[in-house]
Amino acid sequence: MTDAYSSQKSVTRWDVSMGDLPRQVVAASESSRLFLLPDKTMDGVGLYKDDVVGLIKTLRHHGVDIDFASAREDRRYLSEFGATDVVAVIAIAVAGNLTGDLLKGVALAVWHRARSTLGADSAREEVGSANVTVRIAEIERNDRGTVVRGLEVTSQVADVEALIRDAISDRRPTQLPPGLPDADESEDTAE
Repeated sequence: MTDAYSSQKSVTRWDVSMGDLPRQVVAASESSRLFLLPDKTMDGVGLYKDDVVGLIKTLRHHGVDIDFASAREDRRYLSEFGATDVVAVIAIAVAGNLTGDLLKGVALAVWHRARSTLGADSAREEVGSANVTVRIAEIERNDRGTVVRGLEVTSQVADVEALIRDAISDRRPTQLPPGLPDADESEDTAE
């Protein structure tokens, strides 16, 4: 029996603003660090599903520079039970540009998140074929200001890295807030 959902792949924009992100993420230096965003926020407290408790430790063990977006005192863990088509929804913020190394870290985080949801005894193939949704908030800064842009990918775990790589290679440069015009900038004019 085939799962119709497993063949679906989508890459869309995720509408996320600086106000939607925890303060420590927005204030982080652009050291190209990953942050695991909470599933929900209520009264300033980040709510995470309980199956991510050991995720950060596991990812650090595998060389990924990642932390919870919410401080220890500002996060809680929730248990949820029920079957869904998507095994996991994982939201990650990137302080800086989404480089190749960070992309590999995101893919590793997605794999381990799906594995923790399915159970530690899950076969590699089962984890790779699990459906996930990944939301990435990329925080870029320059002397003119800060821009947050979001990307949402839904696919099988095994395809996430390639889909994100394709999406970031095809996109236009981020429009940063206006500042003083540079002498070497040219404007597009219609004739």
